Amino acid sequence: MQPDDDLALLRCFVKGDSAALGELAGRYERALLGLARGLLGGSHALAEEAVQDAWVRVIASSAMFEARCEVRTWLYRIVINRCRDLARKSRREMPHGQPRASVPLPESEEFDMRVREAVRNLPIDQREALMLSMHGLSDSLCAEVLDIPAGTLKSRIRAARTTLRRTLSEARA
Repeated sequence: MQPDDDLALLRCFVKGDSAALGELAGRYERALLGLARGLLGGSHALAEEAVQDAWVRVIASSAMFEARCEVRTWLYRIVINRCRDLARKSRREMPHGQPRASVPLPESEEFDMRVREAVRNLPIDQREALMLSMHGLSDSLCAEVLDIPAGTLKSRIRAARTTLRRTLSEARA
């Protein structure tokens, strides 16, 4: 996966080669879904909606892509923005004070749910930094996607990990 190949695929798509977009989607779909799922609290349905909306935006704006960043950076930014939109919409539609159902779960499933809940409760800037870093992107690429300095990225990741450790250790106590 070379950045130049991604740009070439995007340019081919702009010229009318729809298979080029399929190739690009094949390269990034799984990673984008994983990122969206992490940012949206584990919701597969919302993640699919975010990524689908992102591809629609890619189709609509691909001719205007100016290559000031890598194509994959652009894709991640679009998905993050769609996740932000969906999270805001989801918070507005969630009834206040609605209790969560308590279902007995095996210990490992219960811990997985605690982790997802703890990540969901992180401040959005920390959650985005953590999720991008967990998806195998380099620090420099994560910082570029979020349009922040590398030092800020590292601080956000460190803060997220500290909060998660504290939250999860409290939950086990």
